[in-house]
Amino acid sequence: MDTAPLSERFYAGQFRHSIDEKNRVTIPSRWRRDKTEELILLPEANDQFLLVMSPGEFARTSSAAESNENVTARDRRVFLRQLHSRAQHASVDRQGRLVLPEELCRKIGLKGEVTLVGNGGRFEIWNLQRRKRAHEEETPTYQHVANVVGL
Repeated sequence: MDTAPLSERFYAGQFRHSIDEKNRVTIPSRWRRDKTEELILLPEANDQFLLVMSPGEFARTSSAAESNENVTARDRRVFLRQLHSRAQHASVDRQGRLVLPEELCRKIGLKGEVTLVGNGGRFEIWNLQRRKRAHEEETPTYQHVANVVGL
């Protein structure tokens, strides 16, 4: 298993998994640790998908908002209140399963088969159909930026 600290965890790839009747989803083996780990669950701002990150990654996100000079003090307070109130603690069990809260599953439409998408220091859990639509919409942007950066 990977021994990188949680704060340096890098999630890449895309995987399809099913959510069971207890709202558990199995984390891909290459993304897991040998031991039980704590994660933070956060619905994306428009409730399109569920963000999953380490507490360290979540703290960096919070810190980035606290130190951003382009955000007014009032907007910062509102954002941080919303950010922290929407976040939920979760843990991965020894079998590599993550239990998703029922209300988040309902809000985001996570049921049956879902897609887990790596995104650097975090990963996303998507409703299968919603992810397919987003992927189709995002592909031209990806292709454009790939050409710009010489990929």
